[in-house]
Amino acid sequence: MRGTTIQINWWSATIAVIVLYLLAGCSIHPVRVAIVSGKDLQDRADIPKLNDELYSSGNWDAGGQIGKDIGEKNFFRVKYHPSYSVNHWMVVEGELGKGKKYPVVLDTGASPALVVNDIHIVENKLAICPLGTNNDDSGSWGVCRLPELRIGEIRLADWLCFYREQHAEVQIFGLPIGTGKEIIAGLPALQKFKYIVFDSIKKEVEFSLENSFECDQPNLWAQYPFVIEQGWGGNVFLLVEIAIAGEQIELQLDTGSGRGLAIAEELWEKIRERIPDVKLCKGRDLYPYIGWLSCKRGIISKLEVGGRTVKDAKISIFPNDSDLIEQCEGLLGMQYFQDTVMVLDFERNLMWVKN
Repeated sequence: MRGTTIQINWWSATIAVIVLYLLAGCSIHPVRVAIVSGKDLQDRADIPKLNDELYSSGNWDAGGQIGKDIGEKNFFRVKYHPSYSVNHWMVVEGELGKGKKYPVVLDTGASPALVVNDIHIVENKLAICPLGTNNDDSGSWGVCRLPELRIGEIRLADWLCFYREQHAEVQIFGLPIGTGKEIIAGLPALQKFKYIVFDSIKKEVEFSLENSFECDQPNLWAQYPFVIEQGWGGNVFLLVEIAIAGEQIELQLDTGSGRGLAIAEELWEKIRERIPDVKLCKGRDLYPYIGWLSCKRGIISKLEVGGRTVKDAKISIFPNDSDLIEQCEGLLGMQYFQDTVMVLDFERNLMWVKN
């Protein structure tokens, strides 16, 4: 879930930001995004516990059942969640338990099938099995069980998923004004479908469990092969071959990111001569499960991506030893596909992009 950004109550946050800026003046920057740890879930009497022995095998990504109320058509469409307008990640609305609704980020950059955070655990009293705390990490990981997650006309029933005992929080002068409540549906869950259409023209996602993808007017579509590989630690990656500024590159596709291109300095040196007049500035990008990462940022007025020209293409360049890109050449986010339709055809291992 490298590229997954943060979803909050942006409307109330925006109003509060405007008011405080008017009161305090524009020379200060009181707003920040923080990663906040939970409150020792394993010690709370109101949080049920799972039997540790049931999960000692480590097969935590084993999916439960997928039920459907689709009828004869065997596919269905769901509108983008409103947070798409801010983050431009691939996100729909899901319903957890008895009526509690959350954004569900469809994230090919995430290795676990499903991921929730401490807020979901507390609000839904999900049964947990803590897995301890990493030495280099302040957030505890664990496994929990989701009785049911509804997305449109399908039901994911009795799924095990990971949880993180922390969440993102937007703060003004240290006071919280919005929290991240997104559920992450990672690559192993998305692979359960034969194809998924990300239609950023109609702002809809189409899922199919049984039907194969059939494109009308094939001459309007470009095809890019992808592979799904497993790295160290059980991480899985969807790697797609696509030309960037005329250079054929294998990139990790990250539908959980609304950013553009995130690459290493080494790769940037290969393509920079083909991308003139780009001003880079020092900055930091936040990846919630990694942290704030230093980089150089820029905006490319016109960038050739496959057979399309992307205007105002955002790019972030990281040191060669950055944790973000240690197992790939770079990440390709969804900013480059905001004005088109993109399909992940898991049956044929093809990414289709409408020209």
